[in-house]
Amino acid sequence: MCGIYDIRFLVKRGIIITPPVLKTLDAVIALKKVTADDIAKYTGRARTIESRYLAKLNRLGIVAKVKEGRRIYYMEPIHAVTEFYNRYGEAFTPEQIAHMIGLPADIVKIIISTLKAKK
Repeated sequence: MCGIYDIRFLVKRGIIITPPVLKTLDAVIALKKVTADDIAKYTGRARTIESRYLAKLNRLGIVAKVKEGRRIYYMEPIHAVTEFYNRYGEAFTPEQIAHMIGLPADIVKIIISTLKAKK
């Protein structure tokens, strides 16, 4: 794990997660690639509430957002970067990858450096 969920990392970035949003984040981490409907079924809350929480987590930069056709998928960042990196290799810069999956470039760089270190 590259430490993007480490409390020190989050506090340094000024990210504070309330318990309801944390429940949504836990579901994304557990399921890896989800829609708002998937999260709603997992947490037992309304889809509209989960959609708001997912959008908030994406704005905070700790959940990736990818549009495939008409569906919007939210992905755990490590899973999202790994999937993209495995599919395209080094054809794109970390900044381009960050833009395509809706994550901050610094987080993408951290994840890519961890992936390269594992090889």
